[in-house]
Amino acid sequence: MIISSYKLLIAIMPYLKNPKMRFLLALKICSLFIVASLPIQSSANGIYDEYTRLISISGKTIIPCPIQDQTTAVLLVFGQSLSANSGAEKISSLYPHAVVNYFDGTCYTAGSPLLGASNEFGEYGTAIGDALIKSKKYAQVILVASGISGSGIYLWQKGGELNSMLINTLKTTVEKYKITHVLWQQGESDYLGGTSTLAYKDAFYSLVNTLIESGVSAPIYLAISTKCGPNFLENNPVSTAQKQLIDNKHIFLGVNSDLILETSDRVPDECHLTGSGERKIADSFARAILNNSKKQTK
Repeated sequence: MIISSYKLLIAIMPYLKNPKMRFLLALKICSLFIVASLPIQSSANGIYDEYTRLISISGKTIIPCPIQDQTTAVLLVFGQSLSANSGAEKISSLYPHAVVNYFDGTCYTAGSPLLGASNEFGEYGTAIGDALIKSKKYAQVILVASGISGSGIYLWQKGGELNSMLINTLKTTVEKYKITHVLWQQGESDYLGGTSTLAYKDAFYSLVNTLIESGVSAPIYLAISTKCGPNFLENNPVSTAQKQLIDNKHIFLGVNSDLILETSDRVPDECHLTGSGERKIADSFARAILNNSKKQTK
């Protein structure tokens, strides 16, 4: 039933001239992908807010919030479903006292799912934290997860619903921690919805201004991330925008998931991640952070 619905929606897409209608249809397609790919063994027992953020779930361990120093990385991880809890494999940190999930003033041992993002399945933020600890460059990693499934770039720009949510998240975070790295993975909804290169860049710069105005001047690690489903065109307007946004001064390449992920790294919807896909993305983000830190220390 889900596959049939997907094929029907894809067939309708080219005939919609109204950009808003195309975008709403794209969000519907993304939601079908998520439903189709969620692990069957997982049970829905989380509590969500009006932004579809997971705000509570059984099994989370509250720990004292660490004090930030020069060996502490504070990562804001956000975007749409690939940056949220939509992966097929749940990951527990190998360093449960060093990799922390910070949400709404409280610290938890990091592990899938992360509080603050959509859904309650697997994610790669915890694996990034492990990789940074393993490198010995950092002794502590604090994850601020804010990925929202199916979200388009226009929701994150100034005036957008998720822009307001982000401002509130940053307010509660910067009171306690200085964000050291921003990780952005989003674009699938905009590719399916036909967002132009210029429109995507304008919206992203608006988002960057929100970060700066909220006291976040950390480097941004951007994912080239637009593939979701079959019939994919690699060099599309959204991926072109993402490549043009990278200036290697404030905005850096974090991962090109369109390029590095193979069939086995995605679940059958050809969009969301298997365990190997989660780890590939985590490794790429971690390498980008570590390589950039080396350049800054020279």
